[in-house]
Amino acid sequence: MREDHPVDRLVVALEGDATASMVQVMRASAQRFADRRAWVLGPPSFLDRSDEPGDRWVGFGLRIYTALPPWGDEIDPQVDRAHLEEVKELVAEICRISEEHCASFQVEYAGEFIGMVESGRMDSGLADNLIGEWERVIDAARSAE
Repeated sequence: MREDHPVDRLVVALEGDATASMVQVMRASAQRFADRRAWVLGPPSFLDRSDEPGDRWVGFGLRIYTALPPWGDEIDPQVDRAHLEEVKELVAEICRISEEHCASFQVEYAGEFIGMVESGRMDSGLADNLIGEWERVIDAARSAE
């Protein structure tokens, strides 16, 4: 990877109030992420933000080398596959938290809304448009080799 390759962020935000117990669950998940694997740009971080009117939101942030044009062709295929696996692992954890704690999460990539996790399930924006399409692109590139 080039040193100047841009980095985007996948952000997962809890919908609704961030109760103390939910914050504790999410912090614990963020700590476990670091021990699970070698992450390309580091494990997902726990995000705890307040904005102007005092609204608080919590979530996770995962740094990813951008694949948006014109950079997609510059990504090493192994790095691209590793990022996909990282995203799948993060989303699986969000689905687990969602199901166990009746929580909903909104997912954004590069500042754009991608989809939701509700009742432990990804919507089509995540399952098909992000993960499914990413897998198709990787598989097509592998077939073309």
